[in-house]
Amino acid sequence: MEKSGGRGDRPANSYRALFAIPGTGRLLVGYLLARMPVGVIGLSLLLLGQETGGTARSGLLVGAFSAALMIATPLLGRALDTFSASRVLLLTAVAHCAALALLAACWSVSAVSSPALPLAGAVLAGASLPPAGPALRVALPTFVPDELLTTSFTIEAVILETVYVIGPLLVGVLGALAGWFPLAAAGVATVTGVAVMLGSARLAPPAAAGPAAGGPAGGRTRPALWTLGPLTDGGVRRLLVGAFLFLPSLAVLEVGVAGVAGELHRPELLGVIMAVAAAASLSGGLLFGMRRWPGSLPVHMTVLAGWFAAASVLGALAPGPWLVGTAVALGSLVVAPALALLSRIAGIVAPDGRKAETYTWLSTMNNCGQAATLPLAGLLAARQGPEGAFLLAAVLAAAAGLFILTSRHRFAPTETPAPVKVLQT
Repeated sequence: MEKSGGRGDRPANSYRALFAIPGTGRLLVGYLLARMPVGVIGLSLLLLGQETGGTARSGLLVGAFSAALMIATPLLGRALDTFSASRVLLLTAVAHCAALALLAACWSVSAVSSPALPLAGAVLAGASLPPAGPALRVALPTFVPDELLTTSFTIEAVILETVYVIGPLLVGVLGALAGWFPLAAAGVATVTGVAVMLGSARLAPPAAAGPAAGGPAGGRTRPALWTLGPLTDGGVRRLLVGAFLFLPSLAVLEVGVAGVAGELHRPELLGVIMAVAAAASLSGGLLFGMRRWPGSLPVHMTVLAGWFAAASVLGALAPGPWLVGTAVALGSLVVAPALALLSRIAGIVAPDGRKAETYTWLSTMNNCGQAATLPLAGLLAARQGPEGAFLLAAVLAAAAGLFILTSRHRFAPTETPAPVKVLQT
């Protein structure tokens, strides 16, 4: 398991030290490209459904994609723990490109009559999205020294936030040329990104490829595919409860912003405020990764959750849209750092041979949490005004922080690996 902290001070320029490690820059650039479909597919499916069958089909396609993604994500994480990252990423990249090609073809006139083809493409796209995130998170502790691990995980979270900013822009710009262009661009980005990640030579081998515990020398073992996997570990379960509470609060906050924009009959406010929130999240992530913070990771996470809860309360009390935007921006400052910390803790508590799958369960908890809380947020916003959604976000974040704080003793590493040496160039 990973260590939860390290000795010594982090270098004055953590990012310079991180990118000085050979292969790091290439790995992260590949990750950015491989994750680009995440920011493109959802909006592209909405537009495709609207073009070929109306609003109902848009919802059907996005729902099918999301359901397939939620089911497949833990399975692909388990595959990463069992087989080589190169095999899993290559196979999923090929399947994903085939799905995107099918969806792009659905923009033709001959494909608009039946929902079968776009629905099949949406399901395949969700089920085959390459697990670049878990592959990266498993790889980082194998070559990044402990004092730079939080910086590296923060960079990963910042890259993911960047994808959600760039993706819709690509859909808007390329979609103006042709409806299928964004999907084609996402396919090219997927293949290129996976190739660049593999070319970095930094992806870790599967834990299952190591010697079997208690077995003969040189023996090999693979975890059983049809088990509960990391969910049998108490520390993992407690972390996932915390993630189930905290991660949906980010989406619930957006419901509150949408409510403010709706009350004022100014829908453009939603885009403006959320764009500012995205910029704040990127800035907060970059600043957080620049230094070493005192205290343990669970305490850090508790502080960030408390900050987000306080900002959500300010959003509920704000008398005007610009003060609401200020409160949302303040809360968004901790989004990327919080995502990085949840991933760091997941790497610590994950059982040996189950790290990739543990990371994927964080995404699953986010999806499940949103499914459970967003309808309630919408109901509160409709009956009590936007303040109801903001207060729900505050309650969720505060509950997550308190739960993680009280569970901090379960998030300690059980073993200490040998220190990683940084290769100098």
